[in-house]
Amino acid sequence: MEQFAWAELEVDLRREVWLEFVAEFDFDAKAMPAFTEPVPSITWSLPRDGPIPLKPVAQLVCDVLRECVEYWDSMFHHDVWHPSAQYRPHRVVDVEDLEGWEYSHYPYRDFSIFVSKDMTFGVVGNPLEDTICFFGAPPVSAVTRLNNGVLTQILRCDGTFVGMPR
Repeated sequence: MEQFAWAELEVDLRREVWLEFVAEFDFDAKAMPAFTEPVPSITWSLPRDGPIPLKPVAQLVCDVLRECVEYWDSMFHHDVWHPSAQYRPHRVVDVEDLEGWEYSHYPYRDFSIFVSKDMTFGVVGNPLEDTICFFGAPPVSAVTRLNNGVLTQILRCDGTFVGMPR
């Protein structure tokens, strides 16, 4: 079913949903943080010790999104350089079944942005800051429950600094 996880958006819709995200969250790829982190939100520093944990973090994102979106529904995926797309989380159980998962579900050299259609929740991975932010009640609850040691250093809660990255 993973072949049906992504749906290309029409050019006008891609532009519209991207600009709506940018406006809603004051997104600026050069700023730190890159967007206004809403309440509730939790931002973790991505692990930097040893090999980059692409798979565990990407799988956690996949699992959190599946828990937050109804089976029949979808959300939007953005990054800074590529066209926005529609993503159906329930089409993917193992993130490795997705071609390009290491770029779509992990902020590896590009932002990884998943946002609900109504902009109330999502996940933003920032490759410049080496962080990942889960925002909105459903993802915050899901990541708190599902994160079993993959992410260990909380940097901000509700957009407020709480700790030093390693």
